[in-house]
Amino acid sequence: MIDNVAKLREVQLELLREFSRVCDEHGLKWYAFFGTLLGAVRYEGYLPWDDDVDVAMPEADYFELCRHKEWFGERYFLQTPLDEGYAHFAKLRKNGTTAYNLGLWYELRKGGHQGIPIDIIPLSEMFGSGCYHTPCLGSIKRNAVYLKEWFEPAGQIMFEGLTLRRPAKHRKILTEVYENWDWPQGAEYCHPTFWFFDTETGYEVYKKRYTGMLEGIEGKKLLLFGAADSLRVWLERFGLGDQVVCTFDNDPGKWGKKYYGIDVKNPADIPNMLDDDSRLIIVSLWHQEIGRQLESMGIKDYYVYINTYYDEKVGNKVVYKEDIPQGQSTIQRWEG
Repeated sequence: MIDNVAKLREVQLELLREFSRVCDEHGLKWYAFFGTLLGAVRYEGYLPWDDDVDVAMPEADYFELCRHKEWFGERYFLQTPLDEGYAHFAKLRKNGTTAYNLGLWYELRKGGHQGIPIDIIPLSEMFGSGCYHTPCLGSIKRNAVYLKEWFEPAGQIMFEGLTLRRPAKHRKILTEVYENWDWPQGAEYCHPTFWFFDTETGYEVYKKRYTGMLEGIEGKKLLLFGAADSLRVWLERFGLGDQVVCTFDNDPGKWGKKYYGIDVKNPADIPNMLDDDSRLIIVSLWHQEIGRQLESMGIKDYYVYINTYYDEKVGNKVVYKEDIPQGQSTIQRWEG
């Protein structure tokens, strides 16, 4: 199931506890940083509009952590810039979860682990200056400069019931990044980091569901879901009509009729028709709602076709379109 922000935060706090445990156990320095530090100062927890966690580490400690992924065991994955997935800095992710912050097709194509993360940002030393900066980031965070003397000796600060390490001069750091950070503004302009997340389903399931439709499809009996124009496009684009048994639709007025030469049936018939030799593919713009409908029926093994993700068929090869820009994805953030 797809959960609300409170569930997302529960996973992030679990990751934060594990990160703190590992760093304390191995004597590594780290600090609550950016929005997490600001939220801790203002509310002893998340900023009302925030849905991510930021911590920072001096480079020496950061690189030592990145060399020892095994410290986190099987429940978690430490993703570093050397791993697949275009990470610009390390992230601690929870296995068996999903979190997307860019356009869906970009997220599906970039690869790598895509579980719910917390961000681990390296503090790079500006040699000879006695300062840190964060060149791996963008915008004002890239330009901010922090005196090293602002960090140690570290203090403590509460965050959602957890005791976090905070920089010694945390208010100077917040001023460097946010300037007028004492004034409680910004909530009305908030933009969530994650437009889609699932605390109970691994990203591998979504990747297979949205990109694996054609893998091993030869000889399969195809059961489609959808009897509108996307059905026509799918039939014309892939030329697999001879493998299609029928399609299903939620409109009772279509049951027992043919659309684009395909018999339309009641979705209640799906469990009796689905077997190891068949494949269920959603061919509808309402794929997210249909997906929830199928899962309420106990059906989790299905695929999704969205026509904007595919270009023309070239021979037997399907060429995918370029990434959909952020904000134009067909899946929308949903808080159940």
